[in-house]
Amino acid sequence: MLAFDDPGGGLAVSSLISRLSTEGNIKLEIYSGKLSERFLEKDKINFNKLESHISMEEAEKIMDETSPDMIITGTGGGNAEQHIRNAANERNIKSVVILDFWKDYSRRWLYASYSIEEMKDIICVMDELTKEEMAEEKFPSQKIIVTGHPYLDKLFNHSCLPDETDEIDEIDEKPASVFKHFDTANNFLFLSQPLHIIGIKDYKVHPLKIVAEALKKVSEEKDAVLSLTIRLHPSEEKSTEIINLINSHNSHNTVKLEIKFADRDKSLEELLIESGVVIGYNTIAMFEAVSMNKRTISLNIVPVRNSLSLAMRNAGIEIVNADENEIHRLIMNGNPNEINASHYTFQGGIENSVRVILNELNLN
Repeated sequence: MLAFDDPGGGLAVSSLISRLSTEGNIKLEIYSGKLSERFLEKDKINFNKLESHISMEEAEKIMDETSPDMIITGTGGGNAEQHIRNAANERNIKSVVILDFWKDYSRRWLYASYSIEEMKDIICVMDELTKEEMAEEKFPSQKIIVTGHPYLDKLFNHSCLPDETDEIDEIDEKPASVFKHFDTANNFLFLSQPLHIIGIKDYKVHPLKIVAEALKKVSEEKDAVLSLTIRLHPSEEKSTEIINLINSHNSHNTVKLEIKFADRDKSLEELLIESGVVIGYNTIAMFEAVSMNKRTISLNIVPVRNSLSLAMRNAGIEIVNADENEIHRLIMNGNPNEINASHYTFQGGIENSVRVILNELNLN
């Protein structure tokens, strides 16, 4: 049984479905949260809906209905996946957890009915540095297996994003390196996230305002019209602060910079295709951007794990402080590295994770 709730876990776990489906001895029962349903080929895959928060009684009911030999879960922010793991732990059913990002390791087991030190879960992680960081948080090293990231493997080596010559809703199986640059150098995309979720509570100036001020300088220096499109996180609503920032800029602006919200109907892929430079914090969407050969800049506004910093730099994501002058200089200096997706170090995530699952099922 596969269960995933939020987008990060959904991307990681659902990336295994196609490969697992080729194993004749495996029957897949899939439970997906609302924000992860879009990653499934709904005309080909049957799945059950999973709420972010469920009771233990509901988790027990799911286990009764599916009678799984193994559960494979992501690490969502709600309690659903963990309650399913709790039920599996009580029934001594094998559990494989696919870690999807380099942060908040202990918090992902917040709703566990068992201690981290005594867990039975097998955890597939992205790299050796992540394993070391988790071991420092008392996760049992023998339960952590370095597999790579299934979604990043799919993204960079078996691309699921559309080529710019294709229809947006089609699936493209070409390598990520086929993506070309449009004449979009002056189109900037800002990948917003709720600040409190990424750990920013007290701030004097909103990071988006800092970016806008930096782009004003760029527009003046290049004597060019720039566009800054704000793409809100799926869980984020238009805040009064950002609305006021946009209105104030557009009503008093004397430089060539237009700021606007992205159309909610436009997919991330469409917005990336239309953009030349992508700016954000630290999210899997940054990796999606760089996989499409988009110059990608991460604002260093909260402390992050060494493993995340390394993974971002390995991908070609540039990291800069949330400082107007530093952002301006970085953009004007140009991208120092030619992006080449074929050289990325995210290969093997799918096959390695599947190998772990087959081993646990004694099918390998």
